[in-house]
Amino acid sequence: MSGSRMNIPDFQNLAAGEFVVYGDLNCPFCFALHERLFAWDLLDRIEWRLIVHAPDLEGSRFSMEDQSLLANEVFAIHHRAPDVPVNLPKIRPNSEAATRLMEALDSLPIAQQVNVRLALYRALWVEGQDIGDEDTLTDLVSAFGVEDSSTPAEFPAEKFFAWQKEWENRDDFDRRIPIMKRVSNDNLLLGLPTEEALVDFLKGERTFFVNDAVCVFQPRPITMVFGSLENLWPLVETIRDSCEVLHFADVDRCRDMLSEHESVDFLLIEHEFASDDNFDLLSRMANARGVTRVVASATGSDAAEMRAMQSGAAEYLPVNRSASVLSARFDKLVIERRKSVSMEQHAKFDALTQVPNRREFQARAEQEWRRLIDEGGGHCALLLIDIDFFKAYNDTYGHLAGDTCLKQVASVLRSSAREYEDFIARYGGEEFVLLLPGVTQDAANQIGERLRQAVLAEQIKHKGSLIQSGHVTVSIGGVSAFANVGETPGDLIRLADDCLYRAKAAGRNTVITQ
Repeated sequence: MSGSRMNIPDFQNLAAGEFVVYGDLNCPFCFALHERLFAWDLLDRIEWRLIVHAPDLEGSRFSMEDQSLLANEVFAIHHRAPDVPVNLPKIRPNSEAATRLMEALDSLPIAQQVNVRLALYRALWVEGQDIGDEDTLTDLVSAFGVEDSSTPAEFPAEKFFAWQKEWENRDDFDRRIPIMKRVSNDNLLLGLPTEEALVDFLKGERTFFVNDAVCVFQPRPITMVFGSLENLWPLVETIRDSCEVLHFADVDRCRDMLSEHESVDFLLIEHEFASDDNFDLLSRMANARGVTRVVASATGSDAAEMRAMQSGAAEYLPVNRSASVLSARFDKLVIERRKSVSMEQHAKFDALTQVPNRREFQARAEQEWRRLIDEGGGHCALLLIDIDFFKAYNDTYGHLAGDTCLKQVASVLRSSAREYEDFIARYGGEEFVLLLPGVTQDAANQIGERLRQAVLAEQIKHKGSLIQSGHVTVSIGGVSAFANVGETPGDLIRLADDCLYRAKAAGRNTVITQ
């Protein structure tokens, strides 16, 4: 790793155990943060807690979409952390075996654990090796002279299990990695920060930091099985390692699960078990909720296959087929499911900044406006946020750097919006919009000022700006109105745009509301 581009303070007095990091070995952003902390000689005092963020990853199912996502992540590191050498590997391997290996080495001195973990990270992200392969792990560890360390512990270490559960279950973690936590006050840093932001967090000058240079939790698909577990066991046994299986023999409980939980991916109905009424009921519910429906049969009859085809099921699985055929068919369903979910998300979110797009914002704004009216009325504010001299930024640094700037600004706006982070959106070009249900003009002005200061505090260099600071700034126009049937969110947009025009005319880097 090459020398840092800024003067790093001396953190040698940093108390051991004051900071912990949650990270996965197959996350490039975690690798980059690990390299930074190693270069700053801090890994002996900052506890690195390994978790598994994508437990069902398999190289054989690494699709073109997965490859594209991985390439974009590595590209982001090249621009956000150019001092970190990272290469694009062929696949993102499952990190389960490597994590279990580190469990087995947990009794080693901290310095030796750091060296092994560093070797694992670099094997994947510098040399492109598959750290999901047991032979690769054996070769890596043998170089450190650790006997019998390539065999994972018989029982998972309790503290590794506790780390995983905390990471999965804490709402403020948002199932992102890397995450750095300050133990004494629970302050959080989510994602890969800039060097400046990392220094500020370690010095205690930032209490919360979020950006989009993260990997997110990729849970195993949830499959509901309605039928006889005994009859369907050959199929369940085949798929249980690649998904979470929930079994129901009672139609009411199955129906309640479908209606109350949005995270269900597949509904598997046994043909011989389901009456016509139950089959039709569950099929309608699955279709209405976007759950992929599969019909399985213990006997593999023509009647079962016809029922599946005529009802529009995604797949028909006769249990009497070989395990390899059943596994291949279900794997295909998982891939197709992920593609459809990904397309749905892409339709709602801006691909670059990963905040909602203009169309999704308009839908949410209409929904919130109607909700306020239905509840008897209430204030609703809206802020339009424009990056100052953004064309000059692109002309100075290039469009790729401009894209990175947009992502950074979007991330700062979202984290600084706090309880309103779900209402930030990219409205077009270098313009963002924030809806603030229940907020008056004075409060909207305060929030706008907080956003303006947060972007300036990020200190994104901008030599092409005419603002004296020489950093990226934003101008903000806002308005608050009482929700009523005679107006629409579109009226708020027009009024906020007038205020934005006045903010720019006043010299930019300004907030004006009415």
